[in-house]
Amino acid sequence: MKYVRVPGRRLTAAAVTAALAATGGILAVRPATAAPAPVTAADAGAADQSTVVPFPLNAEVVSAGVTGFLSRTNVARGAEPEYRWTRYADGTSTVLQGWAVGGGSDLVVTGDGPEPEKSRVLTVHDMAAPSAAPVRVDLDELGENLTYGGVIGSTLIVSAMQDGVASQTRLVTVTDGRVTDREVTGLPTSDCWFAGAFAPGLAAFNCTTVLDDTRSTVLVDLAAGTAVEVRQDRRAWSAGAVSTTHVAWEELDDNGWGRIAVARRGSTDVRYVEGPGFHAWNIHLLGGWVLSGGLSSIDQRSPYPPGRPFLARLPETGETVEVLTHHSSAVTTPDGSLLVRGGTLDRDEGLYRVSLGENGRPVAELVASTGQSTAVKHLGTSVPDAITFDRAGQVADLGWEFSRVDTDVWLTLVHERTGERSRRKIWSTDPAAPGEGYRDGQRIGWRWDGSHPLNPLQAAYNGAYTWEITATPDDSIGPEAKVSGRFTVNRAPAPHDYNDNGTPDLLLFDDRGALLRSDTNRTPSGDGIRRVYDPTKDGVPQVGHGWNIYDRAESVGDVAGTRAGDVVGRDKSGVLWLYQGTGNGGTPFLGRVKVGGGWQTYEHLAGGSDLTGDGRPDLLATDKAGGLWLYRATGNVNAPFSPRKQIGNGWGIYNQLTATGDIAGGVAGDLLARDKEGVLWLYPGKGDGTLAPRVRVGGGWNAYPHLVGIGDGNGDGRADLLAMDGGGNTYSYAGTGDYLKPFKPRVASDLTSSHTWFRPVNVF
Repeated sequence: MKYVRVPGRRLTAAAVTAALAATGGILAVRPATAAPAPVTAADAGAADQSTVVPFPLNAEVVSAGVTGFLSRTNVARGAEPEYRWTRYADGTSTVLQGWAVGGGSDLVVTGDGPEPEKSRVLTVHDMAAPSAAPVRVDLDELGENLTYGGVIGSTLIVSAMQDGVASQTRLVTVTDGRVTDREVTGLPTSDCWFAGAFAPGLAAFNCTTVLDDTRSTVLVDLAAGTAVEVRQDRRAWSAGAVSTTHVAWEELDDNGWGRIAVARRGSTDVRYVEGPGFHAWNIHLLGGWVLSGGLSSIDQRSPYPPGRPFLARLPETGETVEVLTHHSSAVTTPDGSLLVRGGTLDRDEGLYRVSLGENGRPVAELVASTGQSTAVKHLGTSVPDAITFDRAGQVADLGWEFSRVDTDVWLTLVHERTGERSRRKIWSTDPAAPGEGYRDGQRIGWRWDGSHPLNPLQAAYNGAYTWEITATPDDSIGPEAKVSGRFTVNRAPAPHDYNDNGTPDLLLFDDRGALLRSDTNRTPSGDGIRRVYDPTKDGVPQVGHGWNIYDRAESVGDVAGTRAGDVVGRDKSGVLWLYQGTGNGGTPFLGRVKVGGGWQTYEHLAGGSDLTGDGRPDLLATDKAGGLWLYRATGNVNAPFSPRKQIGNGWGIYNQLTATGDIAGGVAGDLLARDKEGVLWLYPGKGDGTLAPRVRVGGGWNAYPHLVGIGDGNGDGRADLLAMDGGGNTYSYAGTGDYLKPFKPRVASDLTSSHTWFRPVNVF
């Protein structure tokens, strides 16, 4: 048997009327000995078809009778589809085993092979009389090399195959349980095959003359079993549709592209239907109206370009009517009208009967509904009002539900404080580029790990975000669906966070007195700290200048009563100044506020540890006599520290102090002190403004001119230590929470990029 092949195009299983033989066919059944008039509802005792009944989800219409219709589910290649007969009267249905086909009547054919063409025994079921015994048709008993080719009404079309050519076409008819067999006469050549198009009493065939490759569109009268009209043309490719008054076929133009040709039966006046939306491989007829459109289902990704209306055009006048917003399959009914699986924006998804209305134009009536919206509709949102990313590995699951899954979903995030806007595709039906999210049923989800929407190396800012979701149908069926909302990212304040994104920043001076801010984040492995590169800036961004007026400076955490960390600097005359943090990484500090004079008496300053247990970091200072003094933070920018209190003596043995926060696993912030021999000592805070006896950390720390308490740099919830050697190389020491062994082995970091002219703010 020959099949219709369309050059440059791929016929889909949904194209049940245009590419019948290539997809398993529409098997239609009709009485054989009389070219019957259309069966009416009264003849079959059918119920009023104005009742809307259910249509299966993700399925196509395969055939239609007077009492019901046959549907087939869309499945992946290799899977078994479900064939179901549904009754117009009450929506009850019957599932048929294996494949099932039919067309133009209530008869349905099944077979013993994996597909119709490979079946040797066919079974004809009368779905209008389910209690009636099926009729068995054994092709081997009828003749040699017979292959099933299609069915119209109760007439099976079979071909005797010889060397891959249909040498004979026969009509096998089932009437009152009896099987009769006739040969079709009048065909212009033996190489003919059923084209899949029919009208009441008529079937369209494609025939090829091998010698000159002339193709013919042939109409066969089923009652007489003979050809009644032959249209012969070298350019004709395939019969596409036939009505009682017209015939349409695909014809190749001078460039080899298909176009729709249509003519009144018996007339040589051929007209052409061309233009957007009309496809030569998908043709239907209602009288003289040509109906066509790109095939598209809302239940699966569209393989075609956008633009899906199911259109009707009258070739004589050029009048065009949009019948449906889209369609995915269509079949001819016993009275010559169409049943079309599709949808409209106002009546939604289902099976529509398309017929000529009182004004002679095609109209669509919904007869079976899937319950789905044709337009994409937003069904629900699952986005928390507040999101935290206080620990490494925390993920926020944001989700939105839509009525259709064949959509491309875009998420736009705007950080309200900075105005930074990002847009990302979180779902796509294209398997080659599926987007960043995932799909669970009708829910499109996006798992956010807290990284900056524009720079995944950086952590996202705290604060309010507005979001907007745009769901765009991949087949352009209907408008976009948009929904918006708002959430807030809330993290616990980080003492060394100057751009309010929850990760610590390292403040640096260069040799010209410029203040630089290097944002950090955990390494992908989670065992270290890395620098966050800003792709818009070259090197470490400068956030201030003129800081060479200070001989001491210290990142002290939030002592002024806001979330942002603050900095103090002592000028060369001994005046201490406070720079209150803003949380804006570009301009991280407000203008300086004078704390007071006389601070030249101190050799070392160390800030950032809460020694008093009141939730605010305090400032420690050692004088030149070795006394250790505590300045408790007040949270008042104008008077940020309470009067000093001496909490120790003998501290002149140390050449560096570093306040680290809690690294000992206790109740308060801690202090590190390095003696002149290079031994590092830990003084755990007791939470009452005093320190517990020191614990030896280890020797060799004089290799590091600079030690900085960075805070929690690797996201494990414990404070860490940074160390810079004389070559400008930086290492991180992750905190353990164990005062006897407070640090893990060092991990190399790129925070200062081996620049020896940088020095941390915390150390002078």
